[in-house]
Amino acid sequence: MRKQWLGLMAAVALVCASAAGARAEDRTSLEELLFDKGVITKDEAVMVQGRKFAKWVDRVTFGGDIRLRHESFYRNTADDRHRQRFRLRFGPELKIGSLTVGIRLASGTGEQVSTNKSFDNLSSQTALYIDRAFVKWHNPDLRWLTLTGGRMPNPFFTVYSSDVVWDDDLNPEGFAQGIVLKPGGLELFLNTAQFVLDEDSGGRPSTDQWLFGQQVGVKVGPLHNVQTTVAAAYYNTVNGQNGSFGQTAVQDGNSRVAGTPPTALVNDYNVVDLTALLALKLGAFPVSLMGDYVTNTADTVDASGAETKNSGYQAGLLLGKASDPQTWEAAYFYKQVGTDATLADVADSDFGNGGTDRKVHIIWAAYNPTKALQMKVKYFKTEREDDSATPNDINRLQADLSVKF
Repeated sequence: MRKQWLGLMAAVALVCASAAGARAEDRTSLEELLFDKGVITKDEAVMVQGRKFAKWVDRVTFGGDIRLRHESFYRNTADDRHRQRFRLRFGPELKIGSLTVGIRLASGTGEQVSTNKSFDNLSSQTALYIDRAFVKWHNPDLRWLTLTGGRMPNPFFTVYSSDVVWDDDLNPEGFAQGIVLKPGGLELFLNTAQFVLDEDSGGRPSTDQWLFGQQVGVKVGPLHNVQTTVAAAYYNTVNGQNGSFGQTAVQDGNSRVAGTPPTALVNDYNVVDLTALLALKLGAFPVSLMGDYVTNTADTVDASGAETKNSGYQAGLLLGKASDPQTWEAAYFYKQVGTDATLADVADSDFGNGGTDRKVHIIWAAYNPTKALQMKVKYFKTEREDDSATPNDINRLQADLSVKF
């Protein structure tokens, strides 16, 4: 049996080499090449030609990416830190009529806001996690409606600056509904979602922790090569003060109850999020202006009862777009987020130590030598947002090499 496998592998390698050297107009089928090399008989070649792969194979798309990262931290309260990391994500999507089944596995340590894994522990093996597992319904006869359930991509309209509220790696669990209408030259959209934050077996439905979100927006192109999108969202955390969410990563920021585990929150989070994007082209050169403003409409205090800051924003400019071969981009953003402006444990994890209570200058540049390969350098200059608190500056440098497949 082993010899047969070795022979088959050698034959396949020979077939691939022969096929690569052949001219396009002289292409030969796989079964014909196998017959010519004596791997299969003529009758077997005829039988292979008469077979087709299962129909579901044509409905599957597969994709993913791998990223290598060097990361340095420069801190005023601790020693500097330097680490090497990787991120691996891959999986299929299967279309079955009006349904799409999405599955993605990823590296990491199980955190809700990161799929990175550090080079560590003498090259001990690392685990793969279920990053996405969802079912989406989209009927061609009802093109305006989309329904999704499971562990899904973020269903809300976001831009880069939206990481004030949502980390880019977060894949929320629950249910989502999307409506898109296109009257005239407008595109109107409504996104709603019901995310399960935590459910405890010893609790009651009235104590389970959820996040309910509603977003309305409009996209319009008032001029040639100009597109504007604006959206308003309201995110309401229900029973968020009942205790821990059970999350793997607890990020800096939010006011927490003194003397209890650090995940018990003092405040409610009823967050209004306003998002705007202006995308245009100067000739063939893309330029984007974008921003987010957030405010927590709940009255927020710390564990001692003192008022805390409950708003924040991020705005910036993106020049170019690193996507096609030999394209580049450069960007500058400024972010300032109060302690209780939004739920810290799902916000940007690269923002200082992640979370809220930070102000930061962000710059980056990226270049794609090919469509699949990207090189990127990014720098964060971060300070505590609350000037009255103990300084905790963290400047972060990231150098990435990413390959999409």
